[in-house]
Amino acid sequence: MSDYVFEIGEDNFPKFNREYVSMNTSEGLRITIALVVSGIPFSGHFDKNRISFAYDADYKSAAQEIIAKASSEEFDEMLREVKEHSGEDCLYFLPTVANILRMTVGTLRNRPEDIQLTLCKHYTDVWLCDEDTIKRELEDVLMLRMKTF
Repeated sequence: MSDYVFEIGEDNFPKFNREYVSMNTSEGLRITIALVVSGIPFSGHFDKNRISFAYDADYKSAAQEIIAKASSEEFDEMLREVKEHSGEDCLYFLPTVANILRMTVGTLRNRPEDIQLTLCKHYTDVWLCDEDTIKRELEDVLMLRMKTF
């Protein structure tokens, strides 16, 4: 990450209904992506050591879940696992994906391998989002794949 300050989000949500976050982290980009994917209205900035942003308080639970994940002790371990098991080895996350989709691992293993890979790969892309967003994203992938067959 460079020494630049990156402006993030859009300031197009009510000023009277805002929550503010400021935290020391080198993961500002990942947090920003999770907020965008989760559909949380926000605006702020980050650099290589800190992120500060305001978000619409109507999305407080989702934003707090993302912040909690990003600041948890398990974050570094999960990030290492995602980096280690990306690509073809992402089937490592099949039990996690099955749990999120409320399916058995066997049910997912009965799907074609490309569907399994797509689900697991997409999970590695959105794992920092809140649980509702992760589930919605995985269900969208599953439904789009099923419609093509």
